Amino acid sequence: MKTISRHFYGDSEKTAFSISIVENMKEDYGLFVWPCSIVLAEYVWQHKLRFSGNNVVELGAGTCLPGLVAAKVGSNVTLTDDANRLEVLENMRGVCELNNLKCEFCF
Repeated sequence: MKTISRHFYGDSEKTAFSISIVENMKEDYGLFVWPCSIVLAEYVWQHKLRFSGNNVVELGAGTCLPGLVAAKVGSNVTLTDDANRLEVLENMRGVCELNNLKCEFCF
């Protein structure tokens, strides 16, 4: 079952944004947002000045939530995952397009 989850960040209307993630709850581990991913994404948001303008590599990115938040706050982001998991890699590209964010990929 595919679904889209939305994750909201921001302190005011001026800085508020959301990230949409396509999840597939029937597939393997790489296609749903893990709770630790939500925590890491919140950390990136709360420390956005540390991340803005810096290079970020998300290893085992899966649904890419922390990497997408980093890209949104101005990081140069490279997303990685298992090159043998084509459905996960396609989903990574898709969520970048869905959120109008440019990230590099390394498989």
